[in-house]
Amino acid sequence: MKRKLLLVGVSALNLWACAQSPGYPNPDPLPPPSLLQGRAMTQPVTVRVIVQFRQAAVPNDDALVKTLQAQAQAPVHYLTAVSADTHVYGVQLPADQAPTATLQRLGALPSVAHAELDDKAR
Repeated sequence: MKRKLLLVGVSALNLWACAQSPGYPNPDPLPPPSLLQGRAMTQPVTVRVIVQFRQAAVPNDDALVKTLQAQAQAPVHYLTAVSADTHVYGVQLPADQAPTATLQRLGALPSVAHAELDDKAR
């Protein structure tokens, strides 16, 4: 009887732990569509962009980030690495601006092999 009660207690504790928040929020989640109206349309949102370089790069190097910002024509900050030559950056864009032109500008850099939206982050 004690064994079954212990098993039920441990199972309940595991379920409770799984239901808890991981404790770290999404750094810049997109606002809900209801907030994307009126003045909120001009508020910046951070779009996650995956950039694959032609060769391994130091992703958070100030000169590289400034080059990406100049090319993207928007604030850019380093988020994380995917591999030695592929990294994720946050690009701040107005909520009503599609990232297509920004991705094309980033992809046009000679050091960049490919730039795409990180759609798996949502």
